Amino acid sequence: MVSNQGERIGIYGSGGIGKTELASSLAKVGIDPLFIDLDQGSMGLDVARAVSGEDQHLTRTYQEVRDVLQNHELVSQFGAVVIDTFTTLEDRIRDHVIATVPHEKGKKISSIEDYGFGKGLSHVFDQALLILSDLEAVCRLGVHVIVICHQVSEKVPSVESEDFLEYQPRLQSPAKTAKLRERMFEWCNHFFRVDFDRFVDGGKVASTNKRSIHTVKTTTAWAKHRTMPNGRQFPELIDFEKGSFGLWDIMFGGAE
Repeated sequence: MVSNQGERIGIYGSGGIGKTELASSLAKVGIDPLFIDLDQGSMGLDVARAVSGEDQHLTRTYQEVRDVLQNHELVSQFGAVVIDTFTTLEDRIRDHVIATVPHEKGKKISSIEDYGFGKGLSHVFDQALLILSDLEAVCRLGVHVIVICHQVSEKVPSVESEDFLEYQPRLQSPAKTAKLRERMFEWCNHFFRVDFDRFVDGGKVASTNKRSIHTVKTTTAWAKHRTMPNGRQFPELIDFEKGSFGLWDIMFGGAE
């Protein structure tokens, strides 16, 4: 039986690589997205954007984002909701925590570190989980969720070889607790990475102007996918030329 549950999709990559462009191309397979555009990255695109307040400004605060996600009458008019980006939303969550969560000893809070001993990061994590709960409710409406993140490279310790660098979504991931990055990756059904193709030339890594969407985890980058209800399988790399929508055609274009 095919589920009416919306897909939970993550997209990450470096700045300017085309993450917003990719999300906007959902319209080419008949899925109109609503952008919660916190980075104003969609301003050159013909897409719907969530607005808030009497002056109808672009949605920008933590509470405004939650208000949009909880407005099921609004979001159900669209085929997908896009948070662009959750990396920036994490900054908005920090602002919200500082403004609303008091120190347990009554001290004045001016930065997330003022809570002490990683407690500020835990507060951010807890508030982010409320966003994930809102997004889960959106998915239950049959609306897809697209979470866009910026990219970071992290050194990964290894017991079998030298430590190595790995590309990951840029969300908080402290050593022991409040690992929003890992939680988001687990929550998503699919997490895709967008990057320029690279090759080794004379022992050095060089890049091209050709973009691809990575769908599986490697030793240098996070990514994953699940089998689609339409029975289609994902290749490890999907060409992402200007104007292409091959990823969405695989996901939502119907069975072959």
